[in-house]
Amino acid sequence: MKNINILLSLAFLAFNLHAQNTPAAPIVKDISAKDSQAQPYYQGEVVAIEHAGGYTYLSIKEHSNETFWVAVSRAEAKVGDYVRFQKELVTENFTSKILNKTFKELMFASNLQYKVPK
Repeated sequence: MKNINILLSLAFLAFNLHAQNTPAAPIVKDISAKDSQAQPYYQGEVVAIEHAGGYTYLSIKEHSNETFWVAVSRAEAKVGDYVRFQKELVTENFTSKILNKTFKELMFASNLQYKVPK
C-alpha cells in the first residue's frame, strides 16, 4: 500500500510540474530499489528556498559542504533548518517557468522532515 501511495504521489507531482513548468530536455536518472534501500534518506541544511506554485525548491548543503537543489510539495522549511527527505527521481536541465530558472540537476523528493538531528 505504501508503494502505491508513493507511485500515486509521484504521478501527481509529475502531472502538476508538467502543467506549471516545462522541462528543457530533462534526463531522468534511474533510481533502483537497491539504491533507495542502500540510502533511503538524504539530509542537510537548507541554505536557500524558492516557492513556485504548489512546490518548494530547497538548496541543501550536505556534510561534505556540497549543495544541490530539491523539489518538494509546498513546505514551510526555513533557511537554517536541518531537514531529511527521500529521493524519488533526479532530472537534469529542468526549467521552471514560474521561477524563470533552469536547474542543472534537480532532485524530486518526498517525506520531508523538518529540524531533524544532525
